[in-house]
Amino acid sequence: MRHTLLTMQESEKYLQALIKGNNKTILEIYNKFFPKINSFIMRNNGKEDDAKDVFHDALMYLIAKHKEKNLVLASFEGYLFTICKNIWRSTIKNKKEWVMKDGVLPLVEKEDHLANFTLEQKHLEFYQEKFQLLSDNCKEILSNYFNGMSYEDIMTDLAYNSINVVRQRVFKCRAKIVQLIKADTRYKTLA
Repeated sequence: MRHTLLTMQESEKYLQALIKGNNKTILEIYNKFFPKINSFIMRNNGKEDDAKDVFHDALMYLIAKHKEKNLVLASFEGYLFTICKNIWRSTIKNKKEWVMKDGVLPLVEKEDHLANFTLEQKHLEFYQEKFQLLSDNCKEILSNYFNGMSYEDIMTDLAYNSINVVRQRVFKCRAKIVQLIKADTRYKTLA
């Protein structure tokens, strides 16, 4: 719990620095988090310039989102990385759709791309809001599961008796989050 509180305090510090234009802390954000984003994009068919664009767009998105509704982040790094990943995946997907038969990539307004990303991000934030309503155990199990951890590793990590118990817990936790999502009146407008 102490670690979570420290991470939340760090997140708030970074968000405030972005809002207020605190150059020293913004430089710290770039130095601390950009290398991971750059590495991810380079591993996924991008260039350093792509990584810089994605990182900048993600920071702009964070500023706008924090101004819109005061964000409370358990992990600034995790949220920023997720936004960057989503922007990059959206960019790759759109580039594939934009390529014409003759191999020419037509010009497309960046605003259209960011509008699509914003919609995807709203879906993610809706899911994350419901995820926070789960028990700590379900959050941990589903985080491990969705991050590709095997049932065996989850069993060992969380000290369960068998793989069947892990499977049951994953199933019940997934069912619970689906129930929470479908029970929200906003679900049909986002679907």
